[in-house]
Amino acid sequence: MPQRAPAAVPVSARVAAWPARRNDLAPRFAWTFAVAFLCLVLPARSAVAVYGAGPLGVGVAAALFVLPLLYAVPRGRAVWARHRNGLLIAQTVLTFLPFVVFGQGWTVGLSGLLGGLLLLTVRAPASWILFTAVLVAEGVLRVGVLPLPRDSWSLTVWAFSSPLNMALASFGLVRMADLVTDLHATRTELAALAVARQRLRSASRLREAISDRLETVTAHATAASALLARGPGQARARLTEAAGVARQALDQVRVVIARDDREPDPPVTGPAGETVAPRVARLVLVVVLCTFATQVLVNVVESATAAAAKAGAAAVIVAVVALQLRHTPARREGVRPRVYAWTLTVQILLSVVPVLVYDEVNLLGMAGFSAGSALLLLPGRWAWAAFAAVAAGVGTLMATYSAYGVYDVVYAATGTAAYGLVVYGLSRLTDLAHRVEAARRDLARLAAVQERMRVARDAHDLLGLGLSVVALKCDLVVQLIGRDDAKARDELRQLLEVAAQARDDVLSVTDEERQRPSLRKELASARDTLAAAGVEVRADLSAVPVPPEVEAVLATVLRESVTNILRHAAAGHCAIVLSATGAAVRLQVTNDGAHSPEPAGGGTGIANLRVRVQALGGHLTTAHDGEGGFELAVEIPVAR
Repeated sequence: MPQRAPAAVPVSARVAAWPARRNDLAPRFAWTFAVAFLCLVLPARSAVAVYGAGPLGVGVAAALFVLPLLYAVPRGRAVWARHRNGLLIAQTVLTFLPFVVFGQGWTVGLSGLLGGLLLLTVRAPASWILFTAVLVAEGVLRVGVLPLPRDSWSLTVWAFSSPLNMALASFGLVRMADLVTDLHATRTELAALAVARQRLRSASRLREAISDRLETVTAHATAASALLARGPGQARARLTEAAGVARQALDQVRVVIARDDREPDPPVTGPAGETVAPRVARLVLVVVLCTFATQVLVNVVESATAAAAKAGAAAVIVAVVALQLRHTPARREGVRPRVYAWTLTVQILLSVVPVLVYDEVNLLGMAGFSAGSALLLLPGRWAWAAFAAVAAGVGTLMATYSAYGVYDVVYAATGTAAYGLVVYGLSRLTDLAHRVEAARRDLARLAAVQERMRVARDAHDLLGLGLSVVALKCDLVVQLIGRDDAKARDELRQLLEVAAQARDDVLSVTDEERQRPSLRKELASARDTLAAAGVEVRADLSAVPVPPEVEAVLATVLRESVTNILRHAAAGHCAIVLSATGAAVRLQVTNDGAHSPEPAGGGTGIANLRVRVQALGGHLTTAHDGEGGFELAVEIPVAR
């Protein structure tokens, strides 16, 4: 019995959708669309296989769906990853062996299942080359080898369009599920790329702004040490200039931070993984829509309908496609089209009414467009109710024609549902491809912003103290020259050590491996620095076990506290106390030189410290007693 022309419904085949996002897909459900499509196509193709290949053909057709279904189910990917080549060979044999067994009676289009698997499992461009070869192979077998009727354009077009649509539909629906997963997943590799780029940029600028100035400070200090005995006036001049350069470097830290904040982020690119570029998604959608509409149009032209009816039917097909192209972008643009309720109603009526007027049953093939539009445009349950109503309506209309049997009714109803899922899925594929691309940009941008904030905090906390101490010691040595040369020489030695530490701090700001300051080292530095400024220090660091991440924050707090004492206070005494309080450690730094009120908000340094402390679940408090006493206290919980 010759292969029937497709009289009824030839089955073919995104850091914004709508603001409410109610119709967004959850990753755990997205894969069900591809599975549902394949399960709907299976009975439709089986209904056709009965005519040309009998019960055995139905079994072979069903076997062809097993491996695509395995790939569509998330847990099946592991099997495909281990045995990809063997499974592709098995699918190839199952695809082309029936041509030998059943000849022209074999169902059209099932090679599209193999084509879809090739697109899904083989890397481009080889996947597209193999996909094209499979489609051409079926077309050549149908047209050039098997005795296909030479006068049937609809069958000729069907031989090429059916596998094309089947392949692109299965590919698109599976990739849609992948994109949903990508959209909801944390793309840490892209964030890491953005952080690395920002870190390199900040490192370059900080080194450019500070390193040369620190070298100048070191050169002046070294020269002053040599001139101390024989040229005290020259030594003072050198150190006065060194102090000025150190303060310039401190100003440049602020300039670099401000410039980083003003500059736009560079474009971020990253590995595409299993996703689809937006332009490919759009192309797949347009090809499937146009190919399917062309097939229906050819069926209408070849039918026995009067010429006027054919012209009217052709106009209906064009109108349905135009309306679909209006409905499809709604997901990506984030708003429903204007008067969408009317355009959807018109699209549904255009798929049904002409069938009754012209008695042209081929037009029922366009009902899948309406079913897909219902899923795209209507909210929640209303969408699925309309989708089911369209599919059931097509089956009911087919049942009213005595020329069509139960297989035709099944073919029409399941075909409409399957194609509706394809229209919806490929429209979502385009939307999700755009959204994943945008989400990657946003995530990378956010990572870069966070890295800038971290660099700003570390530059303030680490470099601020070091450069302030360098300038302070330069001033101190200038005063000591001629009065206590031995003390001046000792302070010069310490100045060179602090300058070297400041150079290391520049690297620490942009190097994760060097960002763990030691609390005891900071205490030793604080003693020397404050003593040089004439501040008496009393320290009590109890033998409290402190996790490394907590110690790093406490060391930063101590460093910032010392910086503030040097900058803003005229202290004579400072107390530093570390203690354990229940399941927390507490660091208190007090001084007696804060005679002016605390700035609103505690200043930038205090704000930075508060962010660090809160990130570990702790809290930071400050207290001013109004008589010059000031206390900064930090308490951070620790596991016992």
